[in-house]
Amino acid sequence: MMMADPIPFHQINAFEAAARHLSFSQAAKELNVQQPAISRHIAALEEDLGVALFLRSKPRLTLTEEGKLLAKSVASGFDAIRHGLHTAKAHQSRDTVLVSASIGFTSLFLLPRLAEFQAAFPDIKLQVITRDQNDDFDPKACDVVILFGEDGPINTESNLIFRETMVAVCHPDLLPRGKPFDLQTLAGQKLLHLTSPDHSGDWNCFFASSGHVITQPPVHDVFVSYMVYLRAIQNGLGIGIGWQPLLAEYLGNGTLVRACAHECETQRGYFCTITTTGSVKSGAAQFQDWITNTR
Repeated sequence: MMMADPIPFHQINAFEAAARHLSFSQAAKELNVQQPAISRHIAALEEDLGVALFLRSKPRLTLTEEGKLLAKSVASGFDAIRHGLHTAKAHQSRDTVLVSASIGFTSLFLLPRLAEFQAAFPDIKLQVITRDQNDDFDPKACDVVILFGEDGPINTESNLIFRETMVAVCHPDLLPRGKPFDLQTLAGQKLLHLTSPDHSGDWNCFFASSGHVITQPPVHDVFVSYMVYLRAIQNGLGIGIGWQPLLAEYLGNGTLVRACAHECETQRGYFCTITTTGSVKSGAAQFQDWITNTR
């Protein structure tokens, strides 16, 4: 079998852009190269073909008849390539379910249960993306989004995973004789704070029934990252707010203990939402059904 002549892709790419814009300058700008590079590619292509493809007129280039024929064929070829790339990508990703969640939910709830999901659904390729402090996060790019709030997004297929229950937690060494504080005594302890919009008012919510109002904390007791906040609590730097069932493992193994018997149930929780992208994937629905029935 004879090998086909190699296609001069750099030259064809330069020609396609120049033919669309009828400008070497615009083609160079689009391809992020200098204009002389476009001119050289076009000249080399014309020499190879033995025909002129452009009339170098001003203010814009003009395609010759041969140039028009080639431009039409190249445009059709590029469309076929784009379609092939899209098809290949869709084929590769059709069994992959992209899940977006916060790093706290992912680390404390999803990852410890992930082996269970993979055992139950071995054909589903699950990819988890954490989005904390990512201003460019686009939920539409994922198949499933797990969000925290009082309800799932409106006009979406959202299921509640669990409602939050706030508890005060700390390192065991911070409790005198191992006994939890009462609410009044707890209010006088060193309390650590999380500044995220969802949780900046958690301590006041926790103490609401006692009427105690928390004052502005010192800067060194305030944390932006949930995982750093959790690490500070584990290291005994102070008492923090924890959320059941996210901290069930730590409370179960004694790494953390309840600093107070009081707990605060809220109307907030974690919701699993299937996006428009995920609505065409059976794996997204299977994941949603699994996680909303997992404890």
